[in-house]
Amino acid sequence: MRIVSLVPSATEMLFALGLGPDVIAVTHECDYPPAVGDLPKITRDVLEPGLSAEQIDAAVRELTLAGEAIYELDAEALHDLRPDLIVTQASVLGLCRLV
Repeated sequence: MRIVSLVPSATEMLFALGLGPDVIAVTHECDYPPAVGDLPKITRDVLEPGLSAEQIDAAVRELTLAGEAIYELDAEALHDLRPDLIVTQASVLGLCRLV
């Protein structure tokens, strides 16, 4: 089974269930367990780095009110990975922009 996880908490659960060897890619926010550090990241923030918490809050608010995505999903990388299963939640895909 080839699994891509788009939810950090789901990534942790997959590893806890012993499915870590089947996980082939994760989000840029996945940081646990340590083994995910070596996996490809197929999402990224659209926000510029180095913003303060207040600036992040304002930018996220502005983007979501405008119906814009706050993350980018690398659709080409996802396609190339050929996963059997993509673990996500409905709201995650609504927050992602395909690139």
